[in-house]
Amino acid sequence: MISWSMMRRTPRTPTRRRPWLSLAHKAGLAGLAGTTVEWYDFFVFSTAASLVFPELFFPEAQQATGLLASFATFWVGFLGRPVGAALFGHFGDRLGRKRSLMATLVLMGAATTGIGLLPRYEEAGITAPVLLCALRLVQGVAVGGEWGGAVLLAGEHAPQGRRVILTAMVQQGAPLASILASAVFLPFSRLGDGEFLAWGWRVPFLLSTALMAVGLVIRLKVPESPEFERLSAQRRVAPAPVRDTLQRHFPKMAVCVGACAVPVAGTYLAGTFVLSWATVHIGFPREKVLGVVLCAAVARFLVQPVAAIAAQRLGVARICALGLALYLLGVPLAVLALGSGSLVWIALGVCGLESASAVVYAVVAALLVDAFPVQVRYTAISLAQQLAGVVFGGTAPALAQALVAAGHGSLWLVALYQAFLAVLSASCLLALTSVRPAAAAAARPRREVTNAPE
Repeated sequence: MISWSMMRRTPRTPTRRRPWLSLAHKAGLAGLAGTTVEWYDFFVFSTAASLVFPELFFPEAQQATGLLASFATFWVGFLGRPVGAALFGHFGDRLGRKRSLMATLVLMGAATTGIGLLPRYEEAGITAPVLLCALRLVQGVAVGGEWGGAVLLAGEHAPQGRRVILTAMVQQGAPLASILASAVFLPFSRLGDGEFLAWGWRVPFLLSTALMAVGLVIRLKVPESPEFERLSAQRRVAPAPVRDTLQRHFPKMAVCVGACAVPVAGTYLAGTFVLSWATVHIGFPREKVLGVVLCAAVARFLVQPVAAIAAQRLGVARICALGLALYLLGVPLAVLALGSGSLVWIALGVCGLESASAVVYAVVAALLVDAFPVQVRYTAISLAQQLAGVVFGGTAPALAQALVAAGHGSLWLVALYQAFLAVLSASCLLALTSVRPAAAAAARPRREVTNAPE
C-alpha cells in the first residue's frame, strides 16, 4: 500500500548553474580589455606621430627633420616604460596584480585625454612640444606597468596546461587596439587638411576616457591572482622585487629582452615607419595607407589565436621557430613591396611581415611568465618586455628612417637590421624554450608539479 508520504514529491535539490565563463577566462578577458585600452592609447599616438605631429608641433623644421623629431617624441614614451615596469612591478609583486593594473589604466587614460587637449605650436610655442613629450612619458610609464600585470592576471588564473592560451588572449589586445586606432583615425583622415589638423586628430585621443571607464568596470569584476594570494598568505612576498630581479635573475631577464626583439620591433616598424614612408616618400593618401595598417592589424588578430593553439598542441619551440623563419623570409619581400610603389603589394608585404611577427608574439608571454618565480614575476617580465620596447620598439621608426638616409634612400639596410633581430630572437627563444619545463615546474605549487607540463 502506498502511503501519503510516499506520494509526496521529493523536493528537488537546487543545482548550481555553471557560469558561462570560467574564472580563468574572465581573467583573460579582463586582461584583454585593459590591454586593448592601454595599447589603443599608445597606438593612437604612433599614428598621429606619422600623420600630424610634425606639422602641429614641429612646423619650423624641414620635412625629414620634423618627421625625425616626431619619431623622437614617439620614442620618449618608451623611455618611461622601464620606469613604469619597475614602479608598478614593485607594487604588483608587493600588494597585488589587480591594484597595480587599476592604477595603470587610470594613468594612461588621463595622459591620452590630455594629449587630445594640447594646444598647437602656433598657439603655445615651445610649450606645446614640451607638454607633448611630458604626456607621452606618462603614457610610457602606464604601459610599462600594464602589460606584465595583465599577462599575470590571466596566466596565474590559468588551469594546468592552459597558460599559453590564456596569456595569448591578453596578447590579442595589441592587434585589437591597432584595429581600433586605425579604424577611428580612418574617417577623420578623410577630412580636409584644415579640419583634420584643427580638430579631427583630437577625437581619437579624447575617446580614451570612455574606453578607460569600460576597462575599469571589467577589471573590477576579476579577483586577485590565486598564486599571489597564496604567496601573500604564506608571507613570502619579496621585500624588494626590483633589487632581487636584478641581483638573481639578470642573465635570464637579458635573454627575455632578446627574445622580445622581433615581436616588439615588427609591430612598430609596420605601424609607424611604413605608414610614414608610404605617405611622405611615395605620396599615397593617408586614408589608403591607414587602410593598409588596418589590414595588417586584422591579419595579426587572426593569426595569433591560431599560433597559440598550435603552440599548445605542437610545442612552443616549434611555433617560435616557424614564426621567426617566416619573418626572416618576409623582410626582403616587404622591402621589395615598398619599392614597387604599388599599394596592393605594400599591403601584402606588410600583412605578411605582421603575421610572421604575430606568431612569435602570441606565445612569448607564456615563456616569460614561466621563466621567473612568483615573488618577482611581475617586476621581471615587465622589465624584460619594456626594455625590449626601449631598445627594439621605440627606436624602430627613427632608426629605420636613419638607415634609409644612410643608404641614400635604399631600404635594404632596414632589411639587414631586421634580419639581425630575427637571429637574435631565435637564439634567445631557443634558450628560453629549452629551460621552460623545469622552470615552469619549479614555479608551480608543490601539488601541481606531478602533472604533465604545459
